[in-house]
Amino acid sequence: MENYDSAALGLQKCLLNLRRSHAQMTAAGETEEAAKLADAIQLMEQGLKEISKVVKPQTLQ
Repeated sequence: MENYDSAALGLQKCLLNLRRSHAQMTAAGETEEAAKLADAIQLMEQGLKEISKVVKPQTLQ
């Protein structure tokens, strides 16, 4: 059983909301703003990937 950190769950929700906003902007034809948001999302995900290599979540196992 994993120990879920509330901050990590909050970050996942934030990223999900950003992805939804990106999809809405793209659908509305706001391509310039959507591209900027996509860049920001990509940087956040890249940072999380790099952090996950160093920091391992605590588990009960």
